[in-house]
Order: sequence, then structure tokens, then C-alpha cells
Amino acid sequence: MLKYWLWLTNLEGITLRERTLLLRYFGAADEVYFASSDALTMVDGLGNRARSALQNKDLGIADRILSACYEKNIAIYTMQDAAYPDRLRAIDHPPAVLYCLGRMLPFDSQAAIAVVGTRSASAYGLMTAKRMGYQIARCGATVVSGMAKGIDAMAIEGALMGDGPVAGVLGGGVDVVYPRENRALFRDVARWGCLLSEYPPGTPPKGSHFPERNRILSALALGTLVVEAPAKSGALITANHALEQGRDVYAIPGSIDNPSSVGTNRLIRDGAILVTNGWEVVQDYAAMFPGKLRYRPGGQQLDLSYEERKSALAEGGEPVESEEKPEKKAKNEQTNEKSFDKTENTPYIELETILSQVEGDERELVLLLAEKPLTADDLIERSQIPANRVMASLTLLEVRGILKCGTDKRMTLLGPGDSIS
Repeated sequence: MLKYWLWLTNLEGITLRERTLLLRYFGAADEVYFASSDALTMVDGLGNRARSALQNKDLGIADRILSACYEKNIAIYTMQDAAYPDRLRAIDHPPAVLYCLGRMLPFDSQAAIAVVGTRSASAYGLMTAKRMGYQIARCGATVVSGMAKGIDAMAIEGALMGDGPVAGVLGGGVDVVYPRENRALFRDVARWGCLLSEYPPGTPPKGSHFPERNRILSALALGTLVVEAPAKSGALITANHALEQGRDVYAIPGSIDNPSSVGTNRLIRDGAILVTNGWEVVQDYAAMFPGKLRYRPGGQQLDLSYEERKSALAEGGEPVESEEKPEKKAKNEQTNEKSFDKTENTPYIELETILSQVEGDERELVLLLAEKPLTADDLIERSQIPANRVMASLTLLEVRGILKCGTDKRMTLLGPGDSIS
């Protein structure tokens, strides 16, 4: 039966509205496929172009899509599947088919929050998006976003650091990385959550796809948080979809002198809920999910890397006060390891021995622990490495006898004569 759904959703000449009318009238895609011309005339609102398109019974494109999904391990969910979110079924024009790379999240039993904003964000906007994503995830909610550069990407990055489930809703195929610089982020989302799209594999992102994508983004969530958006922004379209769907809309206040905050400030003026941290969003749903959501402070120390700040400035954003000059940053990077000569925790010779045995995430965590003992949460915030990778690295370091966890949950590097016990 799946091939009939793929046939219907990939027929040219049928609008989203007409597809919805057909499915509501006939109940399933195979019924539409085998419907007679006389039966099709009974569907109110169906145009002549759509009736003509429905005469094309070629299933070749459906077979090609099925083959591509099989090769790329992409799951397909139709409106008739139990795993298809009820939140989507309830909207006016739900996607008839969802393509999923990763594991489909149980959205209906989760407090999902959509976090959106402008691609051309300021450093303040990027930093806030990262912190909000982290805090929302830490409080137990799911972060959903559009995976675009700027606010969307930073919110997802923060949520991954907060070890929360994440979902990206795309305007192209789930196998098409856009923008290209987000390739690593796409991989992490597919691994720790899911990438979703109503477009088949290989579909390039098109401008007309994004407004349609936004209705799915807002529908999967209980509330939509707009971090930073100018007067004309796709994020505001998502907020409007949320309002039409009966969802809550939240906004972060921004400077009245920043064009990128005009849209968010207007949302607040028009009734959106002003928030300044993740818990202020999540707390509204705590009663709906008893035991799942809780206040967990943190994320205030999260900051942008120099490259992220540089990207923000390239987009015309304003620097934040803590931004370092390139010369100062370069100097710190060149002298980073020498700064540990003076640490009281671990003699330099012992640190050099440990560093010769580790690389990647483990090396970065060792360098942080050389300064002083830290909890896992501290390490996640300071390293800005996703929580799952931090926990895996800490386990490996403990097994190898490089560190131990104290009764206060702080990690401490071990010297040659130290014992784990």
C-alpha cells in the first residue's frame, strides 16, 4: 500500500489542499489511485488540473523512492501509521507522508518546543539560541528546529549539548544537507534524534518548500520560541502557523536598535510570551508531563566559539561584550598547554604523560580537569561537547584509570601512584 502514498504525494499538478481533500474523501491513497473519473468529480474543490494529473497511474517514481529509502535507511510514515504523530494529523493540511532519517520520536508523549529564528543572526542571537536549546533540553523537553544556519542550528547544537532528544524538519530531502557547513550537525541529529521531511530523498531545498515545512515544525511542538527575527522572517511564518494551530508562541526580547530583533519585539508587543531562559518555556507544560519536566539550571556559561562569532559578524550581526579579538584568541591557543605548568592539581610531567595517551574529546576533557576537579555537567558546559560524547569519554577515561569520580560527583585526574578506589 505504501507505493500508492508515494504515487499520490509525488504527482505534479495537485496542491497540498487538493491532496488533503482527496484523502479526507476516500480515506486512503490506494482508494484514490483506483477511484474512477466519476468518483473524482464528487470531490468538492478538486480542480481540472488535479483530475487530469490523477489519470497518471505510473508507479515508477514510487518504486524509485522506495529503493532510495531502502539504500539510505530512511523510514517512511503515512498518516495511517501508528507512529505518525497525532499532533500532525490534527492540523488542516497534514503531510500525507513523512520521511525519517534516525528514529521517529514519540512527539505526542513529549513536551516538544520549536526553536526558530533568522539565518543572519547577531552574536547575541546565536549565543541565546544555544543557551535556550541547552536549557530546554536539560529541563526534559525536546527541541525541534529547521536546521537552517543561524538560530536554528545553534538551538539544535545547544540541545545536543544538553543531552536532549532533537528533531530537524527540513525543506528538502532528509539526505540533502543544507547548508553544507551543517553536515556534522545533520549527522548528530540523525544519530540522537531524527530528521524529518515530507519531500522524498534527493529533493533539493527550494524557497517554496520552507513555508510548507514551517507548518510541520510548529505542529510537532506544543510551543514555538522565536529567538531573533527581523520584520520579514520565515520564523514569523512559523509563529503564525503555531497560533493558527492553537499552540503557544514565545519570544526573546532584543535590542530596539537591532534590525534582527524587530520581528521578535513585535511578537511580544502583540501578545507573545516574553521569556529569558529555557525553564520559562518548559514550565508551562510541567503539569501535562508529570515527572518528565523539571527545573535544571545551567547554560549561563555557554558561549560562542571565535568561529561562531566571526560567522555572526559576517552576517552583519553585532558583537557581544565578551567577544575576544583575534589576536588575543590566537595567543591563548598558542599558549594553552603551557598554562598548565602552574596548575596545582596535576604536575606538568604527569599531564604530558596523560595527554600522550588521549586524543579528541578525551584530550579536551583532560585539559579541563587539569585545572581543577569538575562534575560531568561542568565539563559539558565548559567544553561545549554534546553530553552523550562527554559521558562516553568520561567512562572510557575512568576505565583506563586516567580519572576517578569522587563522592561529590567531581572528576579528578589520577597520578601514577593514585588508585581509582
